[in-house]
Amino acid sequence: MRLLFVIVLLLGSATVEAQSIPNGLLGRWAGVTLENETPRLFELTFSRAADGQLATALTLPYNGYDSFPFAFTYEATGGPDGRLTAGLFGDQMRLTVNLAEGHLRGVVMRGDSVAARVHLQKVVDFPLPAITSEEVRFRADGDTLAATLLRPAGRARPPVALLVPGRGQTSRVDALFWARLLARNGIAALAWDGRGSGRSTGDTASVTSDVLIADVRAALEWALTRADLGPVGMLSYSAGGWIAPLVAADRTDVAFVITLVGPVGTLAEQQGQTTVAFMRASGTAYSEAEIAAAFAYQKETVRLAQAGAPWRAFEAINAGARASRWSEHALIPASANDADLAYFTRHRFEAPPWARVRAPVLAVFGENDPLVMPSDNVPSLRAALVTNRDATIVVAPGADHTLARPPGYVGEGEGRYYRPWTRSPVVLGSLIEWLAARFP
Repeated sequence: MRLLFVIVLLLGSATVEAQSIPNGLLGRWAGVTLENETPRLFELTFSRAADGQLATALTLPYNGYDSFPFAFTYEATGGPDGRLTAGLFGDQMRLTVNLAEGHLRGVVMRGDSVAARVHLQKVVDFPLPAITSEEVRFRADGDTLAATLLRPAGRARPPVALLVPGRGQTSRVDALFWARLLARNGIAALAWDGRGSGRSTGDTASVTSDVLIADVRAALEWALTRADLGPVGMLSYSAGGWIAPLVAADRTDVAFVITLVGPVGTLAEQQGQTTVAFMRASGTAYSEAEIAAAFAYQKETVRLAQAGAPWRAFEAINAGARASRWSEHALIPASANDADLAYFTRHRFEAPPWARVRAPVLAVFGENDPLVMPSDNVPSLRAALVTNRDATIVVAPGADHTLARPPGYVGEGEGRYYRPWTRSPVVLGSLIEWLAARFP
């Protein structure tokens, strides 16, 4: 019986009578987990659902105040206090409720060990800027794409950002963080399921770079017909940085283009740059001749795939690559069915036409991004945008391709601490400030 009770708690699905949830627990609590002397900010907001059960919203300030439901279970222990449990930040978070003091204290457990201490305090509740969500559809060639339009509540004809996905991002869910962040700051955002994914029609196996470009153009035309939306722009991530400027080029009805860690060269060049970046970061001393050979090999791999070359053409260059000192850092296909080769075959991205983009541009790169290195991309982008009167380039210190500082230990001796994964505040701040200056 005791085992069954524990399992129910872990699943967060225990039946709780409405009257067992004290009124003093309801509301907003703000605090931290402290792991390896490093705080992680978060908030919990408790309320009663329509069925009387405990409803909890988790808010992450470091992630642009992203907020979403998270299951907590409350157990009364006598008097006004009790216990809260959830699978948050570990196997289980256990909190002791002290309503008289307005505190929640406890631990995060991983296995049988305490991974972090937790402390939250009851704070005055105030609403985040309200947003509304609308399920929409638009046509792209012969398919219908399902999408979510998030918009700031109460703002007439808000500007709207089309969220252009990166490689492998086929679901709109991947983009909803950016959509919520924008909507809470006055900008509507449209995110869609790729063809053959989610609620969109089509076949994922037939998706090519041309198809992705057509989808964005279709989203743009749809948004421009909406009388309740204002100026339309684009926010792209990673491989979407090849698409957004291509769609915006030579148009006067695109209000802005934002590219996050978007490549500036061709797909073949980007793959070569990535291999070289891994070589330089490995700690092994490679000669300039070896670096040049690795770069040339990786470019040729992509070129052969895009040309539809037979497998024997790859085998002819793979032998030398495998025998090289830099082989572990290169993308060397093992067979004609290699997934990366399939991607290269279907996607023929050339250098994006930034020189022909007339709209205001914000480009954000991560200082330590090995996939889209600022040293390879920023100079080329700056040269391409030389005639654009409103172009801003930001390099986020310490950020990687996720625009976050990766987790790990930092410093030495007494000053050493563990840094959890957090998206760079430079990125979020720059994005919102840039948009607010142009769409107050």
